[in-house]
Amino acid sequence: MLVQFHEQTVDDFLIPSFALKKGEIVIVQLPNGPFFHPLELALIDIITGKTVNEKVEIISPLRYVEHVKESWFRYHFLPITVGTYLDKYANKANPVYKKIYDIKWMTPKTKVQALAGNPRRQLSLYTTLSWTSDIIFDLAGVDPQGGQDIYNFVKTVVQSGGSAILFDYSDEFKNDCTAFIQVQYLGGK
Repeated sequence: MLVQFHEQTVDDFLIPSFALKKGEIVIVQLPNGPFFHPLELALIDIITGKTVNEKVEIISPLRYVEHVKESWFRYHFLPITVGTYLDKYANKANPVYKKIYDIKWMTPKTKVQALAGNPRRQLSLYTTLSWTSDIIFDLAGVDPQGGQDIYNFVKTVVQSGGSAILFDYSDEFKNDCTAFIQVQYLGGK
């Protein structure tokens, strides 16, 4: 067991109990819309242990696949390249980070700001997987095909002994996971 999450209310949302073990994918379906992103961030902080919560047991920490960001200065004057990003954030002892170069046109000199949603999310995913195979991820900013590709790749990692929690707004992968958890809105105050 990596994580045991007991039922609780977070920001007027009821999150049912779930557990995550090695070799499992748990999907947490959040309500759709831009107003629910703070809930996702709160849950990520709870599950990664950044926010202490007595109703969550974290046996082994998970790592969130962060979204690739550049500061305003770097974006305009010194854009970061894929190679520079990997040099700074990837674990070079694990070659999974090189998977980004399976994209035909991707090179170390490709500017990150030139990447659309799918390859940008893949860059972040492969970088995170170079550190751990136990992850939390979402599919924000990717198109439907990119979502399929990323989910299928994460499935192969999970089948090799990893584990994953996906925060998603749809039920596209409902029948292709270990547990599907629906978050319920309880109404505002």
